[in-house]
Amino acid sequence: MNISKRDKVVLGIGIAAVLSAGLFTFVIKPINNNRMKIKTDIERKTDFIDRYNEVLKNKDVIDTRIKELEKKGQQMRSYLLAGETPSLAAADLQNLLQSAGGELGLTLESVKVLDPRKADIFYQIPVDVSMRTEMRKLKDFIYKIENSPKFLTVPRFRMRVIKNNIQFEPEVIEARIEAAGYILRPEANLTGSGTEGKSS
Repeated sequence: MNISKRDKVVLGIGIAAVLSAGLFTFVIKPINNNRMKIKTDIERKTDFIDRYNEVLKNKDVIDTRIKELEKKGQQMRSYLLAGETPSLAAADLQNLLQSAGGELGLTLESVKVLDPRKADIFYQIPVDVSMRTEMRKLKDFIYKIENSPKFLTVPRFRMRVIKNNIQFEPEVIEARIEAAGYILRPEANLTGSGTEGKSS
């Protein structure tokens, strides 16, 4: 079979085109893709190293911040009632109220522990106390509650004045006060209903 010079040229061009396409598809393109992947990996690792170095530079600042947060956490815990359970915390609150009353010469006629209430990450521990006293001592008692080193509140307060027929004697106040302190809720109870103890 005789192939003309023109056909040889055309055939040569065709073969060259096929070889060029194959070279690009199976050699050049994979090499470029591999280079791009390597470049991306290097950039990612470089970015990680830069961020790690930045963390190392700020290590002292971070350590200081962590210590500050730990200190604030300890300070916050000092405002809470002693005891990890509602019943133990209620006992601590009763002691605080009895102590405050004793300093003022007050007799707490009744002390009743109420059910704890969930308040965000805390349990509110309420205790209901009843007493008979004069207005000045009652004010001093409430002042002591609200200015305690522990974080205590007075969610409810009721009082009734009892008429005094003795001249120049202070009126008698019959009061019922609900005082409350707080403890952190156990981690296990943050996602569940938990067990709320009750003591009396």
